[in-house]
Amino acid sequence: FVAHCKDMKDISMVERCLLHMDCTLMDFDSILSLLKKNALYTGLFHVYANGGLDDYISPLEILFEAVFDSADDVEVLLIGKREDGIPNSKFEQYGYKALLYLQYCFRGKTFPKGNAIVPEERLQTLRPELFDLLLRELSNSSSHNLGPTQNRNKTFRGIRALSYPYMRALILIDTKAFLDCLEIVLDDPEANFAETSRQMHALGSWDVEYETDNDLNSNNIGSIEVNRTQDSKMLPDRQQLVNILSSIIMSDNLVDNSYHFGTRKQIALLSIKAKNFFLDFLAKYLKLCVITAPKYLTGEVFSRLCNKAGASEEEILSLLNALPRSSYDLDDALYTIERAQMTRGALFLHKVGVTFCIDRDGMAEKCQYHFHRVIDCHLKDGDSDFKKGVFVYARKECSGGNESGMLKNVVLQRLPELVKLDSVLSAHLVGEVFVEEIDMILSSLKGHDGGRVEYNFLHAIIAGGLNRVDAVAAQELSANLTVNHHHSYLLLMTKFQPDVVYQYLSTNQNYRLNDALKLCQEHKITDASAYLLERMGDVSGALKLMLETLDTRMITVKNALQHSNPTSHPARKGSRAFDPKSIVHNNETAQKEISRIKQILSAVLDLCERNKNDHLTLENERGPLFWFHALDRLVNAKSLLRLPKDSTDDTSTAMSMVLSELLLMTMQRMISNVSLYDLMHKIRDTVHSCDLGEFREMLVSMLKTYSSELDVCSSAVDVMYYDIRHMSYEKKRLKVRGSLVKECPNNISKRTILDVDPGGNCETANQSDGYKKKELPSTNDPSSALDAVSLLQRRRRSERHHARKGYSAGKMNTRRGKNISFLTVAESHFTSRRIGPYNACEDREVGCLSDAQHVGGLF
Repeated sequence: FVAHCKDMKDISMVERCLLHMDCTLMDFDSILSLLKKNALYTGLFHVYANGGLDDYISPLEILFEAVFDSADDVEVLLIGKREDGIPNSKFEQYGYKALLYLQYCFRGKTFPKGNAIVPEERLQTLRPELFDLLLRELSNSSSHNLGPTQNRNKTFRGIRALSYPYMRALILIDTKAFLDCLEIVLDDPEANFAETSRQMHALGSWDVEYETDNDLNSNNIGSIEVNRTQDSKMLPDRQQLVNILSSIIMSDNLVDNSYHFGTRKQIALLSIKAKNFFLDFLAKYLKLCVITAPKYLTGEVFSRLCNKAGASEEEILSLLNALPRSSYDLDDALYTIERAQMTRGALFLHKVGVTFCIDRDGMAEKCQYHFHRVIDCHLKDGDSDFKKGVFVYARKECSGGNESGMLKNVVLQRLPELVKLDSVLSAHLVGEVFVEEIDMILSSLKGHDGGRVEYNFLHAIIAGGLNRVDAVAAQELSANLTVNHHHSYLLLMTKFQPDVVYQYLSTNQNYRLNDALKLCQEHKITDASAYLLERMGDVSGALKLMLETLDTRMITVKNALQHSNPTSHPARKGSRAFDPKSIVHNNETAQKEISRIKQILSAVLDLCERNKNDHLTLENERGPLFWFHALDRLVNAKSLLRLPKDSTDDTSTAMSMVLSELLLMTMQRMISNVSLYDLMHKIRDTVHSCDLGEFREMLVSMLKTYSSELDVCSSAVDVMYYDIRHMSYEKKRLKVRGSLVKECPNNISKRTILDVDPGGNCETANQSDGYKKKELPSTNDPSSALDAVSLLQRRRRSERHHARKGYSAGKMNTRRGKNISFLTVAESHFTSRRIGPYNACEDREVGCLSDAQHVGGLF
């Protein structure tokens, strides 16, 4: 059958048939000899492992010998791999078969069928056996029964002659595939690894010094031995495994240059790929803190993580957080990471540098350098929230003892940049670290960015931004600001934010009036200048200045609207008309001017409100003269702007709409400050036409609002009366309700309060428990009788008055149809006479029967 398969050139058919046969019924010697002779290694694995021998190591050793022989026989070992994955040589074919076999065994599966290895305990001993084979430093070729085609007398050469030939051969085949096989075991949480005392000591205390760069020589590797003879399930030390891999891959003797492995270029490319895969493998287990590495090797790991495709700062940061300070050279790591422009990794290392240098003599300059670089790394980051972390770090480092003084100098040098980042947090930093040195801080900020930096810093303190972050720091810094500081702030405000000068002047007093007025007049800030004139006593001049500015602004708005309105040109009279609101909203210049007009008008109205009782009218009576000046200016604005009456031009319509808004704004403020009589008298004298001119629409709107408010109040009164009537009915029901009394105590007085239980038994109640003790007038007293008659007469007169008033009000509301009635027909017969002030407000004892009252009959 074997000869037939050879003739058919399909010797693999023998293996396929063998996999379906019971190997225990065969002659092992003959079948093993047949499989070795014909290089049927898959069948060999099957017979050794599943044929009753339970041997997983011997067939792998035989396969490795075939790998070594094929490496010796091929002329050029390192040739390019084919794209379709088909091996180019027997060296690749046998090597990948060995890798596949290891993968199956490490996963606990039989090769090639993939069944689970039984019993399960066998996997725990199989893995150490496989690792023992891989970790052999020398080849054991002479101890095996080699095939007849192999020359027993030839000297060892090629891969056999190198150290750790089994691992080296798999690394030459496919480094990544081999390391993936090792990760199957290393990542298994149930795997039991031996640990050297040195490794355990390193893991227990990160402060120990790691291996030096010369620790990975062969003598040191050979000295890392752990006694595993007592436990067959214990795997070799992971540190030992990594050290051996490093000695093979990271050295320059991966292959023997005198042997025919390939050209120098091919060998160099293979070595670079193997190193990159190993460094990725090493980084993974360094982050897990299960191995250590010398400093030079850790530096190679950093270089690989920074320069590989798809590199990310998260990998660098996770590795840095896992490694102790002594496991890498700080300067070399910084050079590698900064060259890759990984700012957060560099930030981590510079913080380590600050911590390391801050309390050591002679390292102040280096500490300041690292602190500078910490600030740089924060400022270069793309995340705005992460950038602001520099303030927290600076406060923490600068709040220490004497050592923090050199760091404060760095903060002073970098403060302008920090203010540009966030002025409020910069002020907070100054408030905690430099609170007594505000003059020096402001001097250091002068001139930066044309004064913008100094202004933003002062604005954060004075405008209240710092107070929302830290009220204590804001109070301390504000207390240290002088009048000169406030003047500098006002000067910068007139340059950068002139629109808020008026608000600042009206809410602060920390400035010199003459200097402030001079600044505002130089920068033509009308509302602020008028306010300062008012404070200096020239109220009329202030009002005149603002009203003139108001006229100028309105002319500017008209010109802006004319330039943007297509229908204002004579040649476009027949074009489509535009909505006046859209004309205003679509013109940015007009929008800005209208906003400024409203701001000036608000300042005018503030001035009128502050001085509403300080001047005389034409009739020499005290009155709102300033209010009427502002109102006249708005009413006469149409003639000033030369807007024709009843014009359909879009510009005129838009300006009329703007004037109506300003007039409404003025009237709303006047209503609460000017008497209605004076206001109506002014409107009558100003407007002589019957349609009230510009005031018509505004007054109609105000009257509608007033009418709506009256309706709401009327409905609220109706609801209140409904609730009171309901309470009166309930009170009456309680008063006329009787209780079954079977027995009453003897010797009780007329004013005794009795409690009746459900059974009809009567007991004297304790008045101090639930009732308010009160003296009731006796009916035998003549004065009490007169008082009762007088009270009854007053009540009846009040009832008749309320009845007539309610009838007329109900008749009027019926005609209007506006009020809402919540009364039923039965409730409407109950008039308001039950709701007198005596019944509704005065406390009454309802637990006992008083003298007879006119309450109606029992139903």
